Amino acid sequence: MSIPKRGARRIIVDGQEYGWQLRRRPTPDQRSGRTPLLLAVAARDRDGPALLVRLHRPHPGNQVGLTSAAVTPREVAELVREGLRAGWQPARPGRQFILEPRAAARGPQTWPRGQVPCSREQLLALARGRESCDRLRLADTPTHVSWPAGGGFQPCAIVINDRDLIEWVREVERPHAAREIAERRRDDPGLDLNVDGLVGDYLHLTRRELALPSRHLFEPSDDIRHSFGVAADDPIHAKTTVLQCTCGILECWFLLVRITLFDAYERALAE
Repeated sequence: MSIPKRGARRIIVDGQEYGWQLRRRPTPDQRSGRTPLLLAVAARDRDGPALLVRLHRPHPGNQVGLTSAAVTPREVAELVREGLRAGWQPARPGRQFILEPRAAARGPQTWPRGQVPCSREQLLALARGRESCDRLRLADTPTHVSWPAGGGFQPCAIVINDRDLIEWVREVERPHAAREIAERRRDDPGLDLNVDGLVGDYLHLTRRELALPSRHLFEPSDDIRHSFGVAADDPIHAKTTVLQCTCGILECWFLLVRITLFDAYERALAE
C-alpha cells in the first residue's frame, strides 16, 4: 500500500527515499480533539505497506482550542527508524503497519510573547538554586471522605519538602487571585471576597491512584496499569496527577499538576 504522490513530501532516511503526509482534512473525532493526528509514510518505488503513525498530539484543525505542534522532517525520520525497529517492512507486500510511538513526539511549538515555558536548562538552574534535592513522599491524610449514600475513600497527599502539594499550588495561585479581586472590586467596591476564599480548595486522590508504575516517581502499586508503565530507556521524566474538587467527585472540577524530575537533583520516597 502506497500513499499518493500528490501532496506527499519527500524524505531520505538512511539512503532510502520515502514519501510522507498528514491527514489534512480532519475527521469529526479529530475536530472534537478525541482522535490524534495521523502520519502516513511509504517507501518510494516499493510495493510494501505504508507506515501509519498515531502522533500524541491533537489535529491542528480541531475546534476545541487544543494546541498542536508542527511535524518536522527530522521527527519523521526518527519515526521511520522506530517503525523499522518495530517490524515495519516497507519493501514487502502486506497490510499497513500501525505504529504507536514509545514516547510522545515533541515538535516545535509557538507561544505568546512573554509566556514561553521554562526550558530544561532553566528548570535545572532553578533546582540547583533551591537545594541539592527535593524530597517527595506520599502521606495519607487524616480525613476520610464519605458520601451521604455510603462509600468513600482515604485521600493520600503528595508532600514535597515536608509541605503538601496543595499548599504549593495555592501559593502560586495567590498573586493571580489578588489581581482578580482588585479587578472585580473596580466594578463592585463592596465585594466581600478575600484571597484565601478565591484560591483553589483541593482534595488529593487515593494512594492507589497516585502510586502508578514509574521508575522516577513513587513505587508501583498493587494495581498495575500498563498504560502508565515507563520503559527503562524512556526519556520522559515527568508525571501528571489531578487535584480534585473537595466534594470527592473527580468529574465536578479538577486541576492538573505536572511534576518534572531530574535524576541528579530529585529523589522519590514512598512511606
